[in-house]
Amino acid sequence: MKNLFALSAAVLFGFSAAASNVQLVVQAVDNGDAVPGNTYRVYAELPSNQHSLHAIFADGEHMLNVTSTGTFYQNQLGGATSYDINNAIIGMDETLAYDSWVTVGADNNNNNSLWNIGIDFAEFNSGGAIEVVDGAWFVVPTDVRAAADARNLVLLMQITTDGTATGTLNMQGWTPNGETWRDYDMTFTTENAEVFGCTDTQASNFNVEATYDNGACEFANDNGAIADLFDLEDSNWNVFPNPVFEGHFSIQFDKEVNLGSENIIVEVLDMSGKAAISQEMTSGDVIGGNRIMVKHSLAAGAYTLSVTHKDFSAAQNLIVKK
Repeated sequence: MKNLFALSAAVLFGFSAAASNVQLVVQAVDNGDAVPGNTYRVYAELPSNQHSLHAIFADGEHMLNVTSTGTFYQNQLGGATSYDINNAIIGMDETLAYDSWVTVGADNNNNNSLWNIGIDFAEFNSGGAIEVVDGAWFVVPTDVRAAADARNLVLLMQITTDGTATGTLNMQGWTPNGETWRDYDMTFTTENAEVFGCTDTQASNFNVEATYDNGACEFANDNGAIADLFDLEDSNWNVFPNPVFEGHFSIQFDKEVNLGSENIIVEVLDMSGKAAISQEMTSGDVIGGNRIMVKHSLAAGAYTLSVTHKDFSAAQNLIVKK
């Protein structure tokens, strides 16, 4: 009999192909002693920001575990996954911001479509380990949360512990060509946690304590103002996914998006040149530092997608399938 993950992968994701050059990165998060222990975030660093990651799994032959020499902090207002984290509640109780949970891409329940199968989180919710023989937490491959951010990172979990945490993970995603990749038995330890920040000494926000450059460096232009993404003529962007199969797609840039006071205008034109979508996006619409999600009710067909911001304007083809 096939295992749970094999069944779900066959239905939702397709079958595996070659392995990918994926690395695990652990970030040390300053929790200001708001809760007991130290807080960390674990990411998958993908080969490019056009790769995606949609599942963390165990399949019988390759186990999944997240353990600690101490206990995991669990807030009574949170839960085992990022779907249980409500930003409105964090506004009333900051300790929820350092809860321990697993995810794919999201750090709260906003636009979060995380699923899990075959995982019993009871021990984790009580401060203990996650140990899975057959199961997964995942999003569908076309979900915007599966896409890498500007630093090619996808968030996998946040953990707060008074000990040293370690883990073994198996992951699956798509290449830029839509082929499936899998990597097995990837390990991490919080002993190797990095301090995220700008490591370029020429940047205005250089962080002397940073050990991992998270792509957030800012540089002043000739007028002394901080340059944003669209001041750079060589900026690249793509649509994820394309073709579009669901009621949303994302516009993904290869650098951090800093809109300032100028908004992005997104237009989708049908083949007759008629505007099917015309939306103005603000800095509040930016996800993961480099993505903007566009919801739509477009009919199947071919379209032209244009993005405009100040002096920047570019267009790409967009295909919608249903």
